[in-house]
Amino acid sequence: MPKTPLAARNRRRDEILRAAAGLFASDGYASTSMREVAAASGILPGSLYHHFESKEAIAVELVEEYHADLVRVVRESQPDPDDPLASLYTFARDIANVSWGHQAALAISVFDAPGTASSSLRTVVRTEPASVDRYWRRLISAAVAAEVIEPSVDGRILRHVLNRTIVGVGLAWDHAIESNAVTDCILALLFEGLASSADACEDKSKPARIVDEARVRWADQAAGELTQRRGQILDAARTEFAQRGFDATTVRDIADAAGVKASNLYRYFESKDSMIREILGNFSEQLLAAYRDVIGAGSGTVQTVDAILWLLNQAGRHFSREVEILQTFSRLMTLGVADTYHEGAEARLTLLSELIARGVASGELNQIADPALVASCLREIMWAPMRNLVHISPQRVRQFHRQSVLSGLARSSVPR
Repeated sequence: MPKTPLAARNRRRDEILRAAAGLFASDGYASTSMREVAAASGILPGSLYHHFESKEAIAVELVEEYHADLVRVVRESQPDPDDPLASLYTFARDIANVSWGHQAALAISVFDAPGTASSSLRTVVRTEPASVDRYWRRLISAAVAAEVIEPSVDGRILRHVLNRTIVGVGLAWDHAIESNAVTDCILALLFEGLASSADACEDKSKPARIVDEARVRWADQAAGELTQRRGQILDAARTEFAQRGFDATTVRDIADAAGVKASNLYRYFESKDSMIREILGNFSEQLLAAYRDVIGAGSGTVQTVDAILWLLNQAGRHFSREVEILQTFSRLMTLGVADTYHEGAEARLTLLSELIARGVASGELNQIADPALVASCLREIMWAPMRNLVHISPQRVRQFHRQSVLSGLARSSVPR
């Protein structure tokens, strides 16, 4: 039977959506033009507007599709009352698979909407289905009630960590790795725990003291920079980039926020590119130096991992604006302004991977997966939910990480 004109039109719209999704995921929503979408769809630019009135209309539909799939997962989920932990695992895998298949929508939601989208797209993004959060609550409550996970767990923190880290699977990972492999590693870290014994954790261990000293040093440095005009401008840029996004921020925005004329700003910085490079480069260098100091303290592996978790907890708070800026990391890399940060991140990941490998070899750490994958998952557990956790006391978050990542929350065998 020949296709009807309506069927053909719907097929063409779907082709455009898929082509646009590929471009948004690879090149970024902000930098993709309607002409490029038309070319990728194999049609003339003018014909594109017969299907979508704007690039934003395409983005809205992609985000709505993503949300619809999240709702479908909740609706079709069938928890097993006799095995609440297995039910939680299944739901996490299903959410991760949805995220895996909606990279463009997820990137728009996390990266572009806060800074470069108009109010209508931001409104759609903010209407992320509440049913997902409610379902996480339900599953966690059932697992606690059945006493298959630690009753003392902070459910609010666990919910934030699960939601943001599992959803982030679609963004943070090379898609050559299977979604379930990443998800299972994250879940194993949270519920099985990394340490074969976490009894050695001490708030005043040598590595932990190094973290506390680093935090004081960061605060002193920041206070000193604010006494100088150059530092004040850089601080204003840090805030503007975090709130608006790098692409949407202009030199005039920064000058106005710093209380200087745009022409005077150029006496200190040649461009906003030079400012973002310095901001991210300083963050990366400070964090890498602290990593090296903590790992070089010569303490046991478990104490060292505990201190690294404390370091990331503290760094996420002190450098909260940098963490916010790095939500658009892939875009910043495309623009060539995050190379220094990236080099530092790779060096830190290598240090953490080597630490985990040594711990597994010595029997201090459990062998959950390849050390590089474990290190990457550990980093995501710490960073992905940071904007949700920054308002919770650092000691509460520290206790949660010790209960989960180090000791493991499960009180029975974990489904694999």
